[in-house]
Amino acid sequence: MRVLQGYRLVVRLPQLGYQGSTACLNSYQLQRVASLPKSSQSPGLFDFLLRNSSAKPIACRTYATKPVSRPKAHTGRTTAKPRKAPTTSKTKAAKKPAAKKTSPKAKPKAKSTAKPRSKPKRKAAKKTKAKPKPKRKVLTEAEKNARTIRDLKATALKPPTGVPGSAWQVLLTEKQRDKQSPERGFNERVKSASAEFKGLSPERLEHYNHIANQNKAANQKAYRQWIESHTPAVIHLANVARKNLRRRGLKGYYLLQDDRLVKRNNSSFSIFFQQRYSTGDFKGLKASEAAKLASREWKALSASEKKPYEDSAQQDLARYTQEAKTVYNKDVRRKPRAAAAA
Repeated sequence: MRVLQGYRLVVRLPQLGYQGSTACLNSYQLQRVASLPKSSQSPGLFDFLLRNSSAKPIACRTYATKPVSRPKAHTGRTTAKPRKAPTTSKTKAAKKPAAKKTSPKAKPKAKSTAKPRSKPKRKAAKKTKAKPKPKRKVLTEAEKNARTIRDLKATALKPPTGVPGSAWQVLLTEKQRDKQSPERGFNERVKSASAEFKGLSPERLEHYNHIANQNKAANQKAYRQWIESHTPAVIHLANVARKNLRRRGLKGYYLLQDDRLVKRNNSSFSIFFQQRYSTGDFKGLKASEAAKLASREWKALSASEKKPYEDSAQQDLARYTQEAKTVYNKDVRRKPRAAAAA
């Protein structure tokens, strides 16, 4: 087997038709490549080489052309000329450069005698009217009162709820938590607990008292911690709000007890009443009756006799003003209360 120098097979060889002694390539292309090395002449390459005793060039096909069917027998007609490749717009533009169009010279325009047009005036932008503010709703007296009470309740603070602090409350709580009790309604359970509490033995009563005392100590500790979690100024404002709520007829708003609060100043009449009450002359009398008698005595005193009590009231007022500024961090302007007490 002989390998032709200078040619290679690209994909596969089609069948070649012969006309005389000339080989018909039938739109196949030949590619010129470098000579094959000697090692390629081994019989192991028979899948890619074409056996041929003649030294004619080997035709090879590329993927650039479509496969062609077998050539028909020669009928004496000349073979058709190969079709020209379609020309694109780019090639046309390259072959025939566009001729430059010579524009005729523009004639000078005659000057118009018409008056120049005036530019239209822009319309002034309309001023947008500001939207009227929504009117505030006028509250009625009942609505104002309800809003005031709501604000006072928020300022008054709500202390923590403690555990039962008496033997009766401990027993009633047990009855309420007992799911196996035959009584279902609240009133029925209260009646049953009341009957049971009246017939308690001394041992069981002592047991409930012991639990109540422990609960009291726990309640006092929790209340003290809650009080100390607020500043004295906040507790003072809460007590002021609680006084206002009590004046409006709401119950249960007792004053919060805090040792850090500033002790209120005494009036001259209060100092006189404390001094008279300490003598023991009002022993056995009600507080209201003792206050009436002390008020009559106070009105009967002369100005020189009231002077020592009024001076003590002024000193107490100065003490309160100084302590309130330190504790509550605000200036307190308070008048003596002698005239109001009298």
